[in-house]
Amino acid sequence: MRVDAARTGELPKDDEAVVQEHLQRCKSCDNSLHDVAGLARVIKSLAVKPPRSCRDEIDHFDQIDDVWIAFSPHGLRMINRGGSAETFAKQYGKRYGRALERAKLPPALRKQVSDALRGEGVDRPQLDVDESTDLETKVRNTLAKIPKGEVRTYSWVAEQIGNPRAVRAVANSIARNIVPFVVPCHRVVPASGGVGEYAFGSPMKRELLRREGVDVDALDALAREGVRYIGSKTTNVVCFPTCKDARRIREENRVPFHAAAEARQKGFRPCKRCQPFAA
Repeated sequence: MRVDAARTGELPKDDEAVVQEHLQRCKSCDNSLHDVAGLARVIKSLAVKPPRSCRDEIDHFDQIDDVWIAFSPHGLRMINRGGSAETFAKQYGKRYGRALERAKLPPALRKQVSDALRGEGVDRPQLDVDESTDLETKVRNTLAKIPKGEVRTYSWVAEQIGNPRAVRAVANSIARNIVPFVVPCHRVVPASGGVGEYAFGSPMKRELLRREGVDVDALDALAREGVRYIGSKTTNVVCFPTCKDARRIREENRVPFHAAAEARQKGFRPCKRCQPFAA
């Protein structure tokens, strides 16, 4: 104990002089001093910042119509639709282990949520969701890159995150999206075509896509015909049907494809913008 106290400078000067003299004569104690110093360095290196649930920061929530929004000084933390404030607070507590207090949503965050609900989209969502898993983060970042007014498939998202076999895991992660609307999980549809399901119901998904300019009825019609991609006779480029470039193709130049292999076999190459079957 006196050796460690000498290391930390806690001994009186007279006692410290005695210990230092002893260390010069005793190799065993001198080695122990170095061992204790090394252990102290290792312990300090293991120190981590405590999770937010263990700190004194307070999170808040507000409401826009029937949409609940939890936020911190750093960004949006959780968004949900419907239900009561009590239910939302319980969901938040289950996710983050923290309580919520009602407060006014800052104008910048309010604008992001309002823009998303109106179909204007959010280019760079201001989020505070550090507790997410690596998969959730990758999926969320990929969803944020899907342009407003366009849709992609679950398999496309899996390709983009570098794990094409993880379609089911990706779909589950999208279904659990903690910040919907601003992170547009509604822009992901089944590879089989159509609009697909949504956490807040298919009608809500269809309405959100319509607000962004997507012709959901046309998507349904293509799904019934088994059409997954649209190519251009003039450029030999193939796109997702909602791609900005695909919408420019004149009707007489449109070539429907049921599968990527079919398009490749006919000499068409994937659009660099929407990357329909190329990660």
